[in-house]
Amino acid sequence: MMNDICIVGAGLWGSSAARHASVPGRKVCLIGLSEPHEKDRPSRDIFASHYDAARSVRKYEGSDHFRSLMTMRAFKGLQELEATTGIQLNAPTGHIFYGKDIESIVVPIVKEKGDLLTAEGVRERYPFLDTSRYGDTAMLFPVDGGLANPRMIVHAQQKAAALQGCDIIDDVVDSVEELGDHTHGEPVMRVLTKKGRRLLAKKVLLCTGAFTQLKDLLPPSTKLDFVIDGTFTVRLEVGEGDLKKLCNMPTLTSFTDFEHNCYILPPIKYPDGKYYVKLGPGYQDQRRLTTLKEVKAWFLSKPDPKLVEKYRDLLLSIIKGFNPVSVKTDMCVCSRTPTTLPYCDMVSPRLGLAIGGNGFGAMLSDEVGRMAAEMIAGGENWNRDIPREMLKAQFVTPPSNL
Repeated sequence: MMNDICIVGAGLWGSSAARHASVPGRKVCLIGLSEPHEKDRPSRDIFASHYDAARSVRKYEGSDHFRSLMTMRAFKGLQELEATTGIQLNAPTGHIFYGKDIESIVVPIVKEKGDLLTAEGVRERYPFLDTSRYGDTAMLFPVDGGLANPRMIVHAQQKAAALQGCDIIDDVVDSVEELGDHTHGEPVMRVLTKKGRRLLAKKVLLCTGAFTQLKDLLPPSTKLDFVIDGTFTVRLEVGEGDLKKLCNMPTLTSFTDFEHNCYILPPIKYPDGKYYVKLGPGYQDQRRLTTLKEVKAWFLSKPDPKLVEKYRDLLLSIIKGFNPVSVKTDMCVCSRTPTTLPYCDMVSPRLGLAIGGNGFGAMLSDEVGRMAAEMIAGGENWNRDIPREMLKAQFVTPPSNL
């Protein structure tokens, strides 16, 4: 059976695109692997970074105008998705940017909405937080930010997509290719999966993140200007006494101090029933990955113990008097573009892509999914007020038909 649109990659962006693309009269399918059980991980090649209980989300990204436009819309979209599905996605804890001269770093759209504080002002509002070692200023958003559960976002997006008629297939795509003239007179896209499925579609949308160039998904000899960095998170278990003390803790993001840039999330309950405070590095302390073998090995590995100690100590220098019960780590990857914005673009008349979270994958997910869905369907104003050239894919070796 012919699909109008086949979306490859069932993570945060692909699941969002599936929901937004699934409208009456349009046949849409979404193909991607569900999260593996722990015992199955060694046999898997494809992983995702949304296998987690908490991501930082906020209405205003902060340092980039166009990214802030997207996060504003994505933040609202997640609230609407939560109301539509009845699945709790968001915990509005508030958010703090901190660092040196924060007011000069954040873009005007953010500056207008935030409350500028000194480091001492942060301490007065949150007596257990001390950011002064890493900068003299901060900007607070009391309600326009917080936590979201990425697993639940994917679940909610797919639930809504399925209710709208989307066919969701648990499989991994091995190749995508354009076939010549079809019996209907138009070229079509053929999608081949690991389980032996052969699917036809008028158009294919790749939401395949780090794995976009690690499978045969793009036209032959095409190489995107796009890199994969292996990164990690550190989780510190919160005991009962500290849990009460940190109950009103916001999410935090640091700027300006490259060596210690990080994001910090307040206590959240994980599937093991325990509460953890989580942090992860900014752009530092990451490893460049180039092959499928390297990416798989990264997801199955553990971070350098010295780096774990570094970020544990960093967290303890900010959250005063915190006595963690245990320390855990998780591995993930970050897909980066030279523009620091997502690629949302058509590679050919029948193949589009939406990739490149640049560390903001969950925060941008609903809006990037919407843009990609409207783009692949042939919409005219899918990018709204963001210039399309800002989202255009860049190539080291472009496809021959461009």
